Amino acid sequence: MSSIYERVTRQYVAQDQIAAYLHREGIHFEKWDADFTPAFVNEKIAFSEVEKQQLLAIYEDQIVEFAQKRGYTKWDIAVLSVETPDMLQKFGDVHYHKEDEVRIVVGGKGVFIIKSLHGDHYFELGVSIGDVVVVPQERYHAFKLANERKFAVVRLFSGEVGSVTYPVTDLSFHVK
Repeated sequence: MSSIYERVTRQYVAQDQIAAYLHREGIHFEKWDADFTPAFVNEKIAFSEVEKQQLLAIYEDQIVEFAQKRGYTKWDIAVLSVETPDMLQKFGDVHYHKEDEVRIVVGGKGVFIIKSLHGDHYFELGVSIGDVVVVPQERYHAFKLANERKFAVVRLFSGEVGSVTYPVTDLSFHVK
């Protein structure tokens, strides 16, 4: 289940208010049906290239439709886990990208920590299978794993495939 923890008020946003909260923050969010995610996604920490292609094929129709609507041209699968410490460090520090960060969650759970448009604080967006999140380009954010310790996503790009991060120093950023 998706959740938002507002760090200023130190409260969770009500489930029925998440979409409105994210809209005010300039974050695109939607929920896809997760019932067709194959069992291997929950059973394994790493996926073979064949399994990645199988997962992309399962979601292909939805990915293509979403990509066409929003102007994304390429996609791939990325998996973050305790077995990818370099990626966890890269995405765990506050950073931004020069294009939108588009993630369709297909396995596990994670937490985006996103700088608010309305002040110098961050909020936490907990995501799980079926969540689609678009963090706009140049928006400060970070990412951490949830208790499951594994996170699998389809990443969409308008340019080259790959997630180039631009680290920043922001004294208002703290990972809990």
